[in-house]
Amino acid sequence: MKNVAAIFSLLFTIKLQALTIGAYNIRNFDYDERSRIKTNKQELSILLQSLRFDVLSVEEVNNTAEFERMIEAKLPGFDTAITRCGGAHGQHLGFVFNTATVELLSFNEDLTISEPGRGGTCDSGSRPLAIALFKIKATGQKYYALTAHLKAGADAGSIAKREKQYQIIKNTVNELREKTGVKDFSIAGDMNTTDYLNRGSDYKSFNKMVSDLGMTNLAANSACSAYYWGGTDDGIETPTLLDHVVVTPGLMKKQAKAEAHGHCKKVNCREVPATELGIIYESVSDHCPMTAIVQ
Repeated sequence: MKNVAAIFSLLFTIKLQALTIGAYNIRNFDYDERSRIKTNKQELSILLQSLRFDVLSVEEVNNTAEFERMIEAKLPGFDTAITRCGGAHGQHLGFVFNTATVELLSFNEDLTISEPGRGGTCDSGSRPLAIALFKIKATGQKYYALTAHLKAGADAGSIAKREKQYQIIKNTVNELREKTGVKDFSIAGDMNTTDYLNRGSDYKSFNKMVSDLGMTNLAANSACSAYYWGGTDDGIETPTLLDHVVVTPGLMKKQAKAEAHGHCKKVNCREVPATELGIIYESVSDHCPMTAIVQ
């Protein structure tokens, strides 16, 4: 009997010390004006509950009040920290986190990434950078989590803007390291790396930022994190890798790899007709949540 109790105690300790982080672009919650589709909150809630995450970076939260109400109602024990600003399209971003496993020590947003070199405003340009300081309750370890939603588009101008945004993220992390002494960081979100799978300029620039910071991209070998029409009206949807989860070595205490959920997992990142991607793709988001167990 003592051995059984010891085993349960060990398993409980391991569970308490586990840490799962991730990212999810929820596509203009809770109404996508482009497609004129309301977010299916029931399906979204079921999906979020299934992820068993501790800290999830979220993007494209247009209706912040309704999002906060949904999290309170459907994910008891979880809280939110969402930016006041959302750029030109009101796409706010931030975090959903498990209050039993992490404590939010501070939260702020940085507009300099919205319009690099020109200074952003709350309602123009790209989205701000969301910055949170968390403490892992089981260990007392503190780390900064950054949520980013970078400039969209595969054209030369969009790619060039993202390169500037990578530099701002790098500067932000280095400044926080120097000023606060906190060593561990995560960077997660929709980086809009449109040519990552083709090993194009986004792939090189993004990976250079990760390498320069001494961090690891847990989504580096992922097959996809989102779907789109593929540029041809053939009824076949094409997978792409836009979302990433990046961590410092001190935050990753085990071998970790980001996993795509939702429709990406359902069809194993294959090119398929939209009908095969299901209700989540149709009425929640074209992106898939990405999570990784880092501790």
